[in-house]
Amino acid sequence: MKFIEDPRIKVAKRGLAIAWIFFALYLVAILVLSYALGIKPYILGLPRWVAIGNLLVPITFVIALIFVAEKLIPDIPLTDDEEESEEK
Repeated sequence: MKFIEDPRIKVAKRGLAIAWIFFALYLVAILVLSYALGIKPYILGLPRWVAIGNLLVPITFVIALIFVAEKLIPDIPLTDDEEESEEK
């Protein structure tokens, strides 16, 4: 008897990989920019590393996340087709 893997599992694994890669890039961007930028000059009354690392990078990654969610993660049904036909 051969096991037939549900195609939703493949999509879920791909989504998990995309999420970890996105999160890793986000952390690297915050850490690198926060370390590389000095304390002065001030932006919006905050040190430069705070303003860019805690305000601009998250806004940029939220916009990028919208693109990732729309283009790279497919919309799949969560119910089985067999269950829908039995209910009708």
